[in-house]
Amino acid sequence: MRWIIRLLGAVALVAVLALGVVFAVPTDRIAAVAADRLGQSLGREVTLSGEVRPTLWPHLGVRAAGLRVGNPDWAGDAPLIAAEALSVRVPWSAILAGEVQIDEITLVAPEITLVRAADGRVSWAFSDAAEPSGTAPAGPARPPTITAAEISDGALTWRDEAAGQDVRITGLEARLALPADGTARVAGKANVNGTQVTLDATAARLPALLEGGLSDLELALDWSGGELRFAGRGALAPALEGALSVEATDLGPLLAILGAAMPDLPQGFGRDRLALSGRVTLTEEGSAHLREGRVALDDTALAVALDITPGADRPMIRGTVSGARLVLPEAQGGAAGTDTTAGWSRDRIEVSGLFAADAEIALAVERLEGAGLSVGPVDLRATLTRGRLVLDIREVASYGGSLTGQFVVNGRGGLSVGGDLLLAGVQLQPVLRDLAGYDRLQGTGSASLQFLGVGNDMATIMAGLEGEGDLSFGAGAIEGLDLAGMIRTLDPGFRGEGARTVYDQVSGNFTIADGVLTNDDLRLDAPWGEVTGAGRVNLGAQTLDYRLTPGFMEGEAGARIRVPILVSGPWAGPSIRPDLEYLAQQELAAERERLEAEARARLEAERDRLESEAIGRVNEALGTQFDGATTEAEAREAIEQRLRDEAEQQLRRLLGQGN
Repeated sequence: MRWIIRLLGAVALVAVLALGVVFAVPTDRIAAVAADRLGQSLGREVTLSGEVRPTLWPHLGVRAAGLRVGNPDWAGDAPLIAAEALSVRVPWSAILAGEVQIDEITLVAPEITLVRAADGRVSWAFSDAAEPSGTAPAGPARPPTITAAEISDGALTWRDEAAGQDVRITGLEARLALPADGTARVAGKANVNGTQVTLDATAARLPALLEGGLSDLELALDWSGGELRFAGRGALAPALEGALSVEATDLGPLLAILGAAMPDLPQGFGRDRLALSGRVTLTEEGSAHLREGRVALDDTALAVALDITPGADRPMIRGTVSGARLVLPEAQGGAAGTDTTAGWSRDRIEVSGLFAADAEIALAVERLEGAGLSVGPVDLRATLTRGRLVLDIREVASYGGSLTGQFVVNGRGGLSVGGDLLLAGVQLQPVLRDLAGYDRLQGTGSASLQFLGVGNDMATIMAGLEGEGDLSFGAGAIEGLDLAGMIRTLDPGFRGEGARTVYDQVSGNFTIADGVLTNDDLRLDAPWGEVTGAGRVNLGAQTLDYRLTPGFMEGEAGARIRVPILVSGPWAGPSIRPDLEYLAQQELAAERERLEAEARARLEAERDRLESEAIGRVNEALGTQFDGATTEAEAREAIEQRLRDEAEQQLRRLLGQGN
């Protein structure tokens, strides 16, 4: 705004100068003097390549053809302004009264080029104007008053080298009213990136605004896809404060004016409709603040309070978001929905948006929907720091229970996801139906899970998942599976009445390594018996290899049986059958144990027989009465006594005392 006013003022000086000498100096001399004076005022090269001629009727004025105002050397070859003609209209009353006044300045078919360099320099920042040389014709003693300025059939090119973006505006028609006293107004229309845009803005205190002060401002911007309204105060710093409202089905033209591109928004986040209202504040330091904010994103309505402050590397966003319902977008490169036959997606998950800003956001909504789940109320805190997002889940009411814990998405050096979650008292059937398309498990459940996955797509993350956890289900049932009947009949297709397995409790612990979940202590307690389980679930490949082993049950013939059930194959359609091979192995082990027992019994009997025969021979030879009950010590003592007696008899014979 300031550069436009300065440019118009300089042009007005030239126009008055030209009028003062129009009848005494040739037109080429007028063009040279006018261009020199304008160039000195702006600090830029200015040329008037066409004829300069006065007009006496119906208005007094000057028309100069071929106006060109240069850009700085670093901005390229295109000039700041290249117009077919410059027309200045002066009131006869002002000339007769000796006043310096301009009724209207018109730029005909101007081509305006504005450039912002990568280092922040801007092409419309004029240097301090030099004083005109003493040889130039003397100008007016005081600045002229400009009543109005107009652009006819203009075009504007905005080139932002810092953002790498170009904006092209054509068909520019604008009129700027600058009354000496009263409200300044600018109204116009243009074509921005193929969309017609109209503008109507007013400033109550334009002189104060130009001097760096505040002025009451009103702004109305309309295009085929929306409208913007602002009413408040502002300064050229830039700074403003007031009520803002935006209603749009297409934000592209508005973002183009602001030098930004329209993002590819997902459904539920403003793809079809976006509305914003509230009190906004923009400070000279570059911070922005929103209070009493109301945001509509498609069908989502939220109350928002935000503070955005600039930072060395990225802006910082702090605020609160609350509402009745928030719909999360489907994650790009996420799972293949509930159709698990397709496997995990290998599309790259884009996380560059995590580095756009740092943030601390408190979210409280009655209902949160996304990824097939519907939960609420939700109370969480989101902290985003240098590409690492931490969701502190204070409480998420879900399916009759609650979820608490922490979930982390880290985009530094590639993508990793992790969490420490606690799920308590949820209804199993609805949560598994919404999350995995599985609706056969009834009852309530609780679980804890700690996990970490690394990879740039879901397939890689799930194939390398690490973690551990536990689960505990209360009384419930498995629909479509009659486990008790299957065990009794050894028929994998047995359904029975109701075709369901009722249980009292299920519990177990598990570990996850390289995407494979392993469990060896599953326990199911049911009115009809007990079942234990062990096996593996390959999360990356989405396959099962799990064995359920029941306790002994009474079979149809009254025999006590123990038939394991094998669950294997893809988890989208696993095979469930009695594990007869395992049963045969168990029976073979039992038969082997029986035969080994019989062999041990025969060996014991043979050993007893041989031992009895040996004892008989010893008794016959020694004249003892040993039996199977005689201990080793007793036998030794008896033998030693027998030897002493024999030795005594032999000694008596030698002494002649014996027979």
